Amino acid sequence: DECSQGTFTDTVESPECTPCAMGFFNPIRRQRKCLQCPVKHWTRSTGSIHPTDCIGPIMTMCDGTNMTGNCTTYYDVELSVPFTAQSLEVKAGKFKVCSGKKMYLKCEMISYPFRVDDVTDDVTRQLSFSPLSLESDIDDSFCYENRGEEFAPTRFYNATINGHGCKNWMDTQHPEAGDSTYCANPDPKQKSEPWCYTHDPAVEWEYCSVPKCVWDFECYTGTGFEYRGTLARTEQGYTCQNWQSDWPHPHSYHRGNGAGDHNYGRNPGNNERAPWCFTTNLFKRWDYVNPGRCSRDKFPFYKE
Repeated sequence: DECSQGTFTDTVESPECTPCAMGFFNPIRRQRKCLQCPVKHWTRSTGSIHPTDCIGPIMTMCDGTNMTGNCTTYYDVELSVPFTAQSLEVKAGKFKVCSGKKMYLKCEMISYPFRVDDVTDDVTRQLSFSPLSLESDIDDSFCYENRGEEFAPTRFYNATINGHGCKNWMDTQHPEAGDSTYCANPDPKQKSEPWCYTHDPAVEWEYCSVPKCVWDFECYTGTGFEYRGTLARTEQGYTCQNWQSDWPHPHSYHRGNGAGDHNYGRNPGNNERAPWCFTTNLFKRWDYVNPGRCSRDKFPFYKE
């Protein structure tokens, strides 16, 4: 009668077992609460048991070559790496690394799979500096954007929300999705999120448990260059002009970098401090929109 792993109970005398929510896990029976995954990590489903069920960005850095010596694993942000890394490996996700502390000086983006066995090796140099600060970045291998049509198929999602194994796309009506069994959305006009065909004759296809991205949709990062939300009214209350229209304000931002056949705030030239748009008011050429800046405290990384 005790609550099993992957569940918790708020009562002791007569336990009512509740599965751990997505983003949490519990490896021990009869617990009062579940443990939370690291920042920016998720689980494929509710009721997760092991820490390894948490998926998200992971990078390990070592003070010796070939991933030896003292090693530290990072999941989110480190503004001051306490040692000079001689080797590093991105085990999942994507990271921005910088040659200075507090994300200053020269910076580069590195993504899984990425491994450097000797940062100082000039012959096989893959990274021009030893990172002193780092920050994990939003990555579509862990969550999907819009309807998931650009979701990068990943080894983390190869089963449906109800646990059905996915068929290889090459054996289906959508071989263009690639030679893999990973969830994707090659049919965004009919499907609203990543999915796959199953091996169950009674279930032709089913959605997967890929969470939806929140950052750069409900809020913006940096200058808003990657903002893809749907806010279409400016800070001063003006309605945004469609980017493909030249009325009432002619311009050159008709498509690309987020602009297109819509009137949502964007920063397609990356030359303003935040998302903006041309307005439909003849006497007001453009204005900022204000979806809010992303904050780890205010906005989660994923949406269930």
